[in-house]
Amino acid sequence: MGKLREEYDSLIEQRRKIIEQLTMLEESETVQQYIELKKQNEELYNQQLSLYRDVKMEEYASCSHILVCSKLVYDRYEGRTCEWCGCIKCGLDTSVLDSDYPLGLQKIMYDYLKKSHLHSLNIQEIKTDVICDMDLAQVIYAKIKSVYPNIDDETARKYFEIALDNIRNIKVSDERKENRAKRLSLDSKFKKWDISYLLYS
Repeated sequence: MGKLREEYDSLIEQRRKIIEQLTMLEESETVQQYIELKKQNEELYNQQLSLYRDVKMEEYASCSHILVCSKLVYDRYEGRTCEWCGCIKCGLDTSVLDSDYPLGLQKIMYDYLKKSHLHSLNIQEIKTDVICDMDLAQVIYAKIKSVYPNIDDETARKYFEIALDNIRNIKVSDERKENRAKRLSLDSKFKKWDISYLLYS
């Protein structure tokens, strides 16, 4: 019992000394400035998150969507296939409605679709006949826009379909696929080049 008490008293003394040092530091002008800047940074970060949400909501609402099928899901209860659509321009993807706990950007999309009562994107849209991973679709579109910044949506859709068709039909080694993924700013281990990864997942 005596040894335990000694250890306990020792911890109290160590903490007392640390608290004294913290108190002294808190009185330092530099530390006070640090605390104030940290507080301001947190406030600005929260404002940034809120504004980012508003920016994305406005972007989704004003976009004239170019749509791809982003995912096919088989509903075994209803015995039907559900097709989720995504926009290659703004990234809005109805497949987030299939998520139980959407987070971050998915949560913003989810809230936008629920708020707008949209379960399909059917206004101001150009529909492609393509099933494609959204990350891949968006980077292909971004590459097209970087080369042809003033391209109209219908021409962009055609170029997108041609580029995707070339990617899928020109057989290359795994090493070339990794290099292609890097060039497109995708993860080097990206695998979702064809539709088999998107069917009934």
